[in-house]
Amino acid sequence: MKTKSFQMFRKQQECKISYSSGETCPEKKVLYKLISGLHSSIPMHIAGDYLLDESRNQWGQNIELMYDRILRHPDRVRNMYFTYLFVLRALTSLLSATEYLEQAEYDTGNHAEDLKTQSLIKQLLYSPKLQTACPVPFDEAKLWQGQGGPELKQQIQKKFRNISALMDCVGCEKCRLWGKLQVQGLGTALKIFFSVGNQDKEGDQTLQLQRNEVIALVNLLNRLSESVKMVHDMRPDVERLMEDQITKTSSKPGRLRRVLDLAFSFLVK
Repeated sequence: MKTKSFQMFRKQQECKISYSSGETCPEKKVLYKLISGLHSSIPMHIAGDYLLDESRNQWGQNIELMYDRILRHPDRVRNMYFTYLFVLRALTSLLSATEYLEQAEYDTGNHAEDLKTQSLIKQLLYSPKLQTACPVPFDEAKLWQGQGGPELKQQIQKKFRNISALMDCVGCEKCRLWGKLQVQGLGTALKIFFSVGNQDKEGDQTLQLQRNEVIALVNLLNRLSESVKMVHDMRPDVERLMEDQITKTSSKPGRLRRVLDLAFSFLVK
């Protein structure tokens, strides 16, 4: 079932490529990287919790799948890390989003859990380590501005609606739920960045987020964080797998080593 979800994201990848083909504007490059990063994060979770033996219901890590789908492609690792930074910056670096999330209601009926959730959100928003660890991946003040800005925003929003509609075709309910949730989370991060500039022009708070958007955004950050951590934690196993492949093929070992080193280099800082 997870494989079907991955195949659906492959279709989204094709949609993304056709959209960005021949385009050079920075906004569309950012969109390309974001969808590619989300697309790369999905198989990380598939490989991290994989059905190894259906007859015994045995689940575990599929190192070969992780290497084949993601780690042998440095650009996919790079785009996944870019998407992770993008969502972090949307949460922690924009004053409008920080104020909104700090004042948001976290009422589920469980008072103890609600207080814990609110405390964790504040720790995240005002973490000095996150502030210093989240560099500016791009200058958002220069994006989606100018005469073509409003039209470009509408195009991007339309693309995300199309991607979300594609997820309705996924047969697995759990896969469909996770896919739509993460797409909405990425759309929410973009919505936060879209509000930049509007506040300067109108002089007031223009950002309005719905409860489900906040939930989707936090869940997306969690999934991306787990993907990045998984790359770090599973590096020794992946390196052993790569060494075995080098031994078996005994062809161009230097190239395989460079590919893996380049992939991990994006996550060492």
